[in-house]
Order: sequence, then C-alpha cells, then structure tokens
Amino acid sequence: MAIPRFFKLPKHKKFNYQPLYYDPEKEERAERKREIEIELGVKREEGGNYKPTIRRGSMRNYYRKNNKVRRQSNVRLVIIFVVLVLLAYLILYA
Repeated sequence: MAIPRFFKLPKHKKFNYQPLYYDPEKEERAERKREIEIELGVKREEGGNYKPTIRRGSMRNYYRKNNKVRRQSNVRLVIIFVVLVLLAYLILYA
C-alpha cells in the first residue's frame, strides 16, 4: 500500500524523436504503383482508413477526469491550510 503524499512528484518526460528520411526509390515505386492502379481502374482512397479522434462524449470524459484531480487538489489545500492554522496557533499562543 502506497504512502499518501501531499505533493505529487512529476513524471519524467520521454523523448520520442523519429527521424524522417527521404528515399527517392521508394517515392518512385509508390508513384508507379499509383499510376498502375489508375490504369487498371482500381479505386482506392488516398490516406487509407480515417478514424476521427474526436467523438461524441469524449470531452465529457475529459472533464470527469479533471474533476477528480481538482477534488484531490482541493482536499490537499484544505489539509495544508488546517496544518498552517494549527502551527500559527501553537506559535502565537503556546
């Protein structure tokens, strides 16, 4: 069981770099293939299957997650405030 913390440690950020290379032979092959498909009358959409990433209700799920984080933050803030008030009371009146 994990120890609850007041402050959340930031996650490390990953570096994901994929270099782009220009291959003229591959470009020629793709162009030739496209020309042959046009000649044969094969109908094919450019870009393949498109699936939109924004769907109905996707933002609703985002805000639900955001509310959970906001609630945790508010609880943390109240606890810190109570601790500071207790410390101030002990310092001033003890």
